[in-house]
Amino acid sequence: MKQMIFLLVAFLHYSYAFSQQFSVSGKVVNQHNTPVEFLYVTLSRQAPVLAQAITDSLGRFVLKADKNSYRLIIRQFGKDYLSREIVLDKDIDLGVIAIEEGTELQGITVSSRKKLVEQKVDRLVFNVGNAIMPSGGTAVDALKATPGVRVQNDNISIVGKGEVLVMIDDRLQRMSQEDLTGFLKSIPADNIKSIEVITTPPAQYEAEGNSGLINIKLKRARANSWDANIGASYTQKTYSGGNLNGLFNYNRNRLTLQASLSKGTQQLATTSADRIFYTNELWTEDVRNKSRSGLLSAGLGIDYKVTGKWTTGIKYLGSFTDRTSDNHPLTTRFSNTSGAVNGFVASDVNARNKPGMNALNWYHAFTLDSLGKSITVDFDYFNYRKEDYRSFSGNELDPHHSPVPGTFFSSVNTNINEVNNYAGKADVSLPFKWANLSLGGRFSYTNTNNDLVVYDHHTGIPVLNTGQSNVFIYREYNEALYFSASKKLSDKWETQAGLRMEATQTTGYSRNLDQTNNNSYIKLFPTAYITYQPGDNNSFSLNYSRRIRRPDFEYLNPFVVRTSPYFYSEGNPFLKPSYIDNLEFTYIRKQHWVNSVYYSRVTDFGQQLSIVDDATNITRQTPVNYGNTCQLGFSTSYNMNHWSWWNSLTGFNANYQRVTSKTSFVQSVDGYNGYIYTNNDFTLNKTKSLFLGINYALQLPGRYQFFHISTLHILDVSMKFQLMNKKLTLTVTGEDLLNAQRPLITYYSNGIKNTIRSYGDTRGGRISISYKLGKANLKPKQRDFGNEDERNRAQ
Repeated sequence: MKQMIFLLVAFLHYSYAFSQQFSVSGKVVNQHNTPVEFLYVTLSRQAPVLAQAITDSLGRFVLKADKNSYRLIIRQFGKDYLSREIVLDKDIDLGVIAIEEGTELQGITVSSRKKLVEQKVDRLVFNVGNAIMPSGGTAVDALKATPGVRVQNDNISIVGKGEVLVMIDDRLQRMSQEDLTGFLKSIPADNIKSIEVITTPPAQYEAEGNSGLINIKLKRARANSWDANIGASYTQKTYSGGNLNGLFNYNRNRLTLQASLSKGTQQLATTSADRIFYTNELWTEDVRNKSRSGLLSAGLGIDYKVTGKWTTGIKYLGSFTDRTSDNHPLTTRFSNTSGAVNGFVASDVNARNKPGMNALNWYHAFTLDSLGKSITVDFDYFNYRKEDYRSFSGNELDPHHSPVPGTFFSSVNTNINEVNNYAGKADVSLPFKWANLSLGGRFSYTNTNNDLVVYDHHTGIPVLNTGQSNVFIYREYNEALYFSASKKLSDKWETQAGLRMEATQTTGYSRNLDQTNNNSYIKLFPTAYITYQPGDNNSFSLNYSRRIRRPDFEYLNPFVVRTSPYFYSEGNPFLKPSYIDNLEFTYIRKQHWVNSVYYSRVTDFGQQLSIVDDATNITRQTPVNYGNTCQLGFSTSYNMNHWSWWNSLTGFNANYQRVTSKTSFVQSVDGYNGYIYTNNDFTLNKTKSLFLGINYALQLPGRYQFFHISTLHILDVSMKFQLMNKKLTLTVTGEDLLNAQRPLITYYSNGIKNTIRSYGDTRGGRISISYKLGKANLKPKQRDFGNEDERNRAQ
């Protein structure tokens, strides 16, 4: 390390001593204050170009030239975003240069089609609007089409790295995976601008999340324009479903408006086949479940530029689901010695839940000077309410399907779960010549209330079960401070480091147990990045981050919920958070070929386990901090876009995982897994109105945590037609055409082998149609170009 520092100092000294030139530098951001990379910046005198650079992932550039007068030009795809005369007689830092994508420049509209996939130092950006597959679908369909993201059985994960948390416009959505998926299904994909897969989030992001974060950016209106989009879709799987949606954007002068509404229905037929290999018997349970969901989402955003340096806005997002399901589980008990049927357990289950979510944000953005110094302040309120109803009844049957006397069971469970969260944060951005600084703080308070009521119906008369009925109240406070600094050491070296401190205090009270559990802790979460770019074609980066995964609220709930005499689930109020250390080295070649070697270690990994008792044949499902895990992996992907008619991203991920068990329920295990994917978009005609999308993925058999997962194939094909001057879009999509998303999952609990094979009704087709209308170039009465370009909120 000392040698590296010595060489770096020597190099910088050499550059200073022998250079007779001056430098001009700056940072380019768009109208949302997001850095813009791959812009060409040139210095010229008359015709010849004397110096040229390309903006990096942070939007920065540095040019060097002799003392003289020059014309500075910033352009992309042959379009000029800025043309300015400068006199270079000293080192000049232009600070933040704000451009507006899709804006007017001297009467000419400048607009360029973004790349489908953009690879940055700490994230991959998938521009949903340029993709074919998600058209007419939902946010879940957009995530399925995002390279490196996997969605299966309502679980969202980064390939090879496990589950992640999801943000909407930089705001974390903390709810169960099932409810999160339902919420995302209510958001039309046509309302999404981009999806960011952030594997090493900087310090200004919350430290929550296993292997990173997925940030879904919703669309906003372009400057001086209005547009609207109305659409409908029909889905046919085992059963039919449909969706209607609309989006309106308006942006003129100081006012920006956005409104969206989506209403849909969905029916699914899912199946599962579970096997438990007890010592004396084999238990097989087969379930076919039919669910029906009504989905409704609404959004409203209002931004107003009070002055040239102060913008304020309010944003609302709501999602409401009404979901019912019914199934008839049948468990068959086979003798391990003779293979004969010893008996059955038959039951009927009916359930209904109505999760509803309301999120409200009020923000202020202040520009302190023309160099990019700014302050943003956010106040957030989040309300989540879920009403659950579940009834079940059944009997044990003899080998001849006759009821066994005294074995009838029946119960009705109702639960109301309500979460209220209040949060406020402030972020300060301070770009200086010697470094770019950012700092801020956040406060959050969460209040969770659960009220479970259980009635037994064994005798045909409802009887309150006081042993299972319970009230659980959980409160959590979280305070955070962070500091981050980045500096371009030279034309080739750039570094960034940050530190986030989070303090957490929790209190959980169970009325049934008359028990209060308190927990308090303060933790530090450092992040560090260093990038070396020897030329325009090669880039090397080394990133480190430490993160935390707090238990889901429902995991901390000590309620006991039984669905048969042989199965029950309960929460664990003593569940601890998990801590994750991530280290990643990445090499990028020409922004096309990305290679990464990564290492991850998780301490006190917590997950819901099915704990099998061989003596009683009872399965208890509960979350447990069952072990420490480590993972070493390699990923590579290549983005081929040499031809305008074909864009392809193909990748492979392989890793080795080891789980060191801390409980007697599971044993320490290790193993490998691999995943191959290719996403392809084709433009089939010269007018660019006919498109074809083909996405394929193959999961190789391997180990994930203590589960062994068999082979899995995914094939989706989509055709998109743009008609009526590209105002009308028709999309036809076939999902899971191979019907091969039926992996066999194997694990051992207390030494007893368990297998699960489930199918989520993934095979089907979707037809969608949308119509776009609007008007650009709404001329403002007065226009200050510099003020209009300064936007300080990344949405």
